[in-house]
Amino acid sequence: SQWEPRLYENINTVEPPRDESYHLSEDLADKAISWLRKHEAFAPDAPFLMYWASGAAHGPHHIFQDWADKYKGKFDDGWDAYRERTFARQKEKGWIPADAQLTPRADTMQGWDDIPEAQRPFQRRLMEVFAGFLEHVDAQVDRILDELDRLGRAENTMVIYIFGDNGSSAEGQRGSISELLAQNNVPNTVEEQMEALEKLGGVAALGSPKTDNMYHAGWAWAGNTPFHHTKLVASHFGGTRNPMAISWPRSIKPDERMRSQFHHVNDIAPTLYDVLGITPPAVVEGHDQKPLDGTSLAYTFDDPAQPPRKSVQYFENNASRGIYADGWYACAFGPFVPWDTPSTAQRLAHWDPESEPWELYDL
Repeated sequence: SQWEPRLYENINTVEPPRDESYHLSEDLADKAISWLRKHEAFAPDAPFLMYWASGAAHGPHHIFQDWADKYKGKFDDGWDAYRERTFARQKEKGWIPADAQLTPRADTMQGWDDIPEAQRPFQRRLMEVFAGFLEHVDAQVDRILDELDRLGRAENTMVIYIFGDNGSSAEGQRGSISELLAQNNVPNTVEEQMEALEKLGGVAALGSPKTDNMYHAGWAWAGNTPFHHTKLVASHFGGTRNPMAISWPRSIKPDERMRSQFHHVNDIAPTLYDVLGITPPAVVEGHDQKPLDGTSLAYTFDDPAQPPRKSVQYFENNASRGIYADGWYACAFGPFVPWDTPSTAQRLAHWDPESEPWELYDL
């Protein structure tokens, strides 16, 4: 819960707050700002490393009503149309090739036209809540960056902003007032959930402490535009791709050109070692260290056109597999369908990893 999280600070438990004005994202930003101020007071000449990971926009999607209300009407035409609009904007901004083709929706995933009119207000509000939730956490990041600026530290601080730990999640399946219902395959229908929601205050209760809502998988699929799939699918991009931006005003000249070299999160630590001129220790407190798997991406800072230096990266999740190698990508979907988990048992019964077809792409 973003309202009543069970937390640990160092080795100490933190009791969930009982405060209607509380939100985890704001609390974590407050902690980060306080830590920066203490560091400035006690060790202003020492370098620092901060890893700030919010609960947003992981499920359950919790946010104050006024943040969700900012998005009323923005998604009324559904996820198929939203995906088309996003794809067009990506081309307009030059983030994807002008001749790119939009990947299709899986046959096993509902289209917006499949949603009965009576269910659409419920499905729309789930996405409005998510959008408000996402903007709210972005505002908390702004607060931390503003504090760096106020302290005079922004110029020589490298900020690596990774937009999540995975792509958008289809675990809400057909939309849920409780993500655990979906994840544990508790038998229910959307109609039953909407009936229960009415007892909690109707769609206005979505995002509140009364629900642990997750949006429909269709919204996740649209959120991963232009890629094909979602979180828990390691084969096709979507779940394994996240936007990233890096800022370091003193050492990186800002530009608007996207870096298209293939990299992964395991390249972040090697990048930090690289820019700091540190050789990773071979032994720490008597324990031999494994070599780093990643590749520094510092070579992309000044030249967006540099050839990629990462050679191989493997992905696997629930028997869904993908491997990148020197500009090529091979993948096999596997038996698990995260937006339709009840079907997985039947698929698994007939699944043979040795005979499953693989797809090959020249990136």
